[in-house]
Amino acid sequence: MPEIEADTGSVEVVTDSPERTQQLGENIGRLIQPGDVICLSGELGAGKTTLAKGIGHGWGAVEVVTSPTFVFVNEYTRADGGRLYHADAYRLKDAADAESIALADILSDMTSTVLIEWPERVKTYLPEARLWVELMWESEGVRRIRVQGVGARYDSFLEAVSKA
Repeated sequence: MPEIEADTGSVEVVTDSPERTQQLGENIGRLIQPGDVICLSGELGAGKTTLAKGIGHGWGAVEVVTSPTFVFVNEYTRADGGRLYHADAYRLKDAADAESIALADILSDMTSTVLIEWPERVKTYLPEARLWVELMWESEGVRRIRVQGVGARYDSFLEAVSKA
């Protein structure tokens, strides 16, 4: 995937198909660790779930990652017992909704990794250190994806993403 921009704290790439978006996700998935929070931001149809599927596959999820839009949170495991939570905040309206799905508990579990689609809706719950991935629809199949790390943990992470 061609790198468009790399600066301190972010990398921007353009993918030309859903398969390439999923491939980027797989590269990210191979790099994530317990305690990581990955925020997937973008309009409807921007490719958040496609990227999440790739992240789950690269991470080693035993199950296929699917959209948690109607169940709010899916939990995936890997052969070594690791857990990946995948939350979708699209239908959350307020703090009470976030509390009803135990979002604060999920985010405080430093033994698991968390993916959140529509993170803007639960921003007050998010930790300072996080990976923020913004997906922008360019044209049919083409997405501009900006990966920004907040926190020292993500400096080397972004460097690895830009090389992948």
